[in-house]
Amino acid sequence: MSCYDLSRLLFDLKMNEAVYQRASADFENVMTGYDLSSEEKDALRAGDPRKLRQLGVHGMLCLYIKRLNPQFRDNIYWAQK
Repeated sequence: MSCYDLSRLLFDLKMNEAVYQRASADFENVMTGYDLSSEEKDALRAGDPRKLRQLGVHGMLCLYIKRLNPQFRDNIYWAQK
């Protein structure tokens, strides 16, 4: 598994606006830039923070996948850095 790359992608979703914008438009393409296993990609596609935690990602980083979910995207928390 590539927990570093998985964590890096989630961190980039929060802190790198360019990555976030690209992921919003084409998340599959963004995932190809990271060394991820198929299990990790499936967890990202599902937007499942619990599964990401089981894969070794820090609990706070796991939540950043929700930034891509329109239901959560406009929440003030996700806009803060």
